[in-house]
Amino acid sequence: MRLEPFAVPVKLWAFCCVLIAVLLTRNGILTWTLTLFALAYTAMQRRWSIVLSYGSFYALLGCLLYAIRFHQLKMALFSEFHLILFWTLSPIAVVSWDLIKTPPGELSAFLSRMKTPTPVILGLLVIFRFFPTMKAEVAAVIQSMRNRGLTAPAFLLRRPLESLEFILVPLLLRCLQIADQLSVSAVARGAERPGTRGSYFGNTRLSGRDWAMISIWSAVTVIFLIVGDVRSWSN
Repeated sequence: MRLEPFAVPVKLWAFCCVLIAVLLTRNGILTWTLTLFALAYTAMQRRWSIVLSYGSFYALLGCLLYAIRFHQLKMALFSEFHLILFWTLSPIAVVSWDLIKTPPGELSAFLSRMKTPTPVILGLLVIFRFFPTMKAEVAAVIQSMRNRGLTAPAFLLRRPLESLEFILVPLLLRCLQIADQLSVSAVARGAERPGTRGSYFGNTRLSGRDWAMISIWSAVTVIFLIVGDVRSWSN
């Protein structure tokens, strides 16, 4: 049986759960349980690239923390504080990554059904698509530099500022072009039109699998806060 991605409400609920759990817990180290569950939740949607890439990064993070704590490893660029920060925020990063991978049309259709103001919807869509778009643009610029022989190690070491300019200038120009294209696309799709707008994504009902995952996320969050001890905000 092919496992489909969960519905948008499930992804938003998962994000809210991990955000509340991370913000309220006293025991930041215990967030590894949330991270492993978030990776399992992502694997259920067949997001193997997220599971493998972030799983490898998380394993490396754990090894570094172990070496610092028990073998007095000294790092030049990062301190133990930075590693613990990455460790604590990892479940938020995993579910956010999964949310960013959601098709923009599906996300905007759900927000429209929730009567969300149009400026808020457009702002969220721009934020969610920013990192994937920038990743693709940076890859295109680097490939263009590689075709012109500007990525040789000797050239990068001799002219680091010039190499940085070769990346930033076309990237900034592409940002301006993409901004214009987004504005035209938003107008063409009726963003300025008052009233209810239609969508290719219909009013999809939550399946039993979706409701089950919402219940599981709720239970996991409550158990985590009980075991991890809720943070006290009093002075």
